[in-house]
Amino acid sequence: MATAAACLRALSLVLLITSTAAFVTPSSSRRISTTCETKTSTSLAGTIRFVGKASANVSGDAILFNDDDENDKSLSKFLSSDASNRILLGTDDTKLISSAGDAIYECYQGGVAWFGLTLIPIFINRIERGATAGSFGSQEQEEGRVITSIEEARTDVQGGGLGSALESAMRLSEFDGRTIVTWKEGESSYHIEGDLVLNLTIKLPRILPLPPGFNAIGSKIVERTCRERLKQNMIDTKNAYIEWAETPTTK
Repeated sequence: MATAAACLRALSLVLLITSTAAFVTPSSSRRISTTCETKTSTSLAGTIRFVGKASANVSGDAILFNDDDENDKSLSKFLSSDASNRILLGTDDTKLISSAGDAIYECYQGGVAWFGLTLIPIFINRIERGATAGSFGSQEQEEGRVITSIEEARTDVQGGGLGSALESAMRLSEFDGRTIVTWKEGESSYHIEGDLVLNLTIKLPRILPLPPGFNAIGSKIVERTCRERLKQNMIDTKNAYIEWAETPTTK
């Protein structure tokens, strides 16, 4: 999921140092902004669909250059390589399924409290990369994009505060979505942007009594989870990049 995979610390549901690299530490490591919105759709009988969207970004005042051995330590190199996969997936609990073409992983996301239950989303995530050279004003910049999408998903459920009927419904709940990470970097700065879309669809038995405010509270849970995890993922992406750039390249 964000990185969606995404970002992804997304609903889980989505991105640290001795060195021989020449670098300048960014002076604004906490510069970050976020937005988020959710909506609930009940257009299908017996189905509730929570739609969460979030955006976050982080910038650095200086970039890392090539190290003493002329190894590329740019942000573009990091986000275009497998070294950034763990951050893009938003979890350490991953298993590589396929590396032919786009990398595909099975990912266990962090638990989410849900009306007395704990949901453990398990995503099959695909990482798609693409980068282009561009310009910004008079300054040449590297631009790129990575998409972490949910190809398949299932949900493990722990606890049982509202009984087995809701637990069974949540086990059959469906996730879909993606996290898009884009970046620009020039000679003096870089900027990373994350955009997350995460949908949770719950098919409920008609006779299942729901707690008061289920839709409104559920929307707030999705909104908070998307916003907070994407924001943290942007911070983690920046920290992981700095750690990677400072780590000597193994020959």
